[in-house]
Amino acid sequence: MPRVDVFHLTPTRRLPLIEEDGLRTRADLSTLFGPPSDFDAAAPGTFAHGKRVSAWLSRDYAEAHADEYGRGLVSYSVDPAKTLAAPASLRASVSPAEYWEQAKPLKQWLDGGDAPDDLEVHQNLPVRVKYLQLHAPLVGETELGPYAPLVAAVADEDRLSAKALMHLAVIASDGDFDSPAFTAACALAWRDEKDPDRLVRELIETDPDKVASAALAEHGATAPEAVQAMRAALDETREWSDQNGVDHGQGLFARTALVLDELPAKA
Repeated sequence: MPRVDVFHLTPTRRLPLIEEDGLRTRADLSTLFGPPSDFDAAAPGTFAHGKRVSAWLSRDYAEAHADEYGRGLVSYSVDPAKTLAAPASLRASVSPAEYWEQAKPLKQWLDGGDAPDDLEVHQNLPVRVKYLQLHAPLVGETELGPYAPLVAAVADEDRLSAKALMHLAVIASDGDFDSPAFTAACALAWRDEKDPDRLVRELIETDPDKVASAALAEHGATAPEAVQAMRAALDETREWSDQNGVDHGQGLFARTALVLDELPAKA
């Protein structure tokens, strides 16, 4: 049987870490790596003790639980024969030990044609990056605040500008990883359609500073408050670049990296 896509939720601020290191968070304990709960301890073998990555078979079911687990949406593929799966509804009606006793490989659920909508799928290894995809975060006006109109105008329509503005939004967040600015950065960075491999190279060759500046000029009336904050970040970055002897485009990348270096590993 071919690999099957499953869907995982995590706080939006974890998406940069997942892209860099692969998927090391879990649907059950989406905000930290441990300590293992009674539910974890009851899992068999290496599925226990914080080694498990969990997701759902249904994207619709995952999206319906974004308020509970986080608005960062991730998919990855699993080998159906090397997983354990059970309905989420079992958690409310049986003990952790009974839940795991009733879990069976995803392949058996699929072969039987009786996979429930709330089927949880558990893998006992981190997800390899080649099987991983980050999707558009499940965020709207509430989470994006003044950045919402900018994200709506740019994120899907102009990927080159979106990538440049993503760097400015990270810098404008000033290390507040739950802020609308950082959430907007994630929404600009990842969409459901994968970016072409050449996009980052095109951004470097075009000059991210120039691309970002042009995008701010174009969308100043679309999202004035957000553009003002990002323009201030751009001006500060140019000054920082001049002080550090790097060109403005490289300075944009460097200041973004400095902010992302502060992301807590257990955010």
